[in-house]
Amino acid sequence: MLKDIQITEQPVCACVPLDFPLTLRCKAQGPTKLYYQWFKQRESTCREIPGATQPDLHIHARQTNLYICRVNDKNQRILFSNWVKVKVLKDIPFGAIPPDWNGKPIIVTEPVSAHLTSRDAARLCCYAMGLPAPEYQWYHNGLCLPHKREKEIKIKSVRQKDSGSYLCHVSNVHGERWSEPAELTIEDDIILQASPSPSVCPGLTPGHRYFATGKVALLIGNNGYLNHPNLLAPMVDVFELSVLLRRLGFCVISLVDLTQEEMVLSIRQFLQLLEKGVYGLFYYAGHGYECSGRNYMVPIDAPQPYRPENCISVQRILQQMQDRKTALNVVLLDTCRKWYGVQCNQR
Repeated sequence: MLKDIQITEQPVCACVPLDFPLTLRCKAQGPTKLYYQWFKQRESTCREIPGATQPDLHIHARQTNLYICRVNDKNQRILFSNWVKVKVLKDIPFGAIPPDWNGKPIIVTEPVSAHLTSRDAARLCCYAMGLPAPEYQWYHNGLCLPHKREKEIKIKSVRQKDSGSYLCHVSNVHGERWSEPAELTIEDDIILQASPSPSVCPGLTPGHRYFATGKVALLIGNNGYLNHPNLLAPMVDVFELSVLLRRLGFCVISLVDLTQEEMVLSIRQFLQLLEKGVYGLFYYAGHGYECSGRNYMVPIDAPQPYRPENCISVQRILQQMQDRKTALNVVLLDTCRKWYGVQCNQR
């Protein structure tokens, strides 16, 4: 009884740069002389490669193709190797491949950080060259994602649980590589019941229902006073803090040099944006003072001396924020406070 043909060495997949010289190998053993024929498939067409009748197939990789080797003997017994894919990566930067490269993974496309809104689609990519083609494993916040073993991660609709740091580990028989970390930050949407002015918080639609906790910040910086010394820092501080808060996903309302009437109006509109589950942050930089244990902010048109009826009570704002049933309230004051005794009249 004749023995069957057995393939002792299967060809392996590869991911290489354009025009890279590559050898695919298929070795087999059988009872009689064996004959080899290589085939190439591109798109839906599979064709015999003329002259490719040896165990080793030498190519210069110019296009991504599938390859297979047929082995037969004189008795017309036939066996096929595994299909292998040769992936060609184009536009590889000059110098990315060491002259003595032995096939160890080289990451050519790093995953990119992204700032998204809840329910957006997310896509993280990590492409690596390697011979054989590398295997991929993704990690989220240091934890292995068992089913994420492809070049890309796709999330149809992101949630807060998807935020954090992502890493991709690529490896083959020659070694391993780790990608650079990519950060996904997810901006919470807001539940609005009121009708904010478009100039106050553009892009928010009154009455539209969102599904995550919102973050809203009101920043006021008073510099140019009519009856008090002018200040220099509040405008710069408001700008720098607004940049930071936007990175953290806040809808930021930043205003400078407000009169008492303007401060009252802007605070009222700010409070309308606060609902159950929303994070509210209020920041004030400018003149301020304390009277009988209460803190007051000074509008630019407040007269001399300070009087509670011409200023804005910080405690009252905090109480109004709490009345909106928010999930978190933060009040930040950047003032050089003057202190008045108990003789001043409280508002």
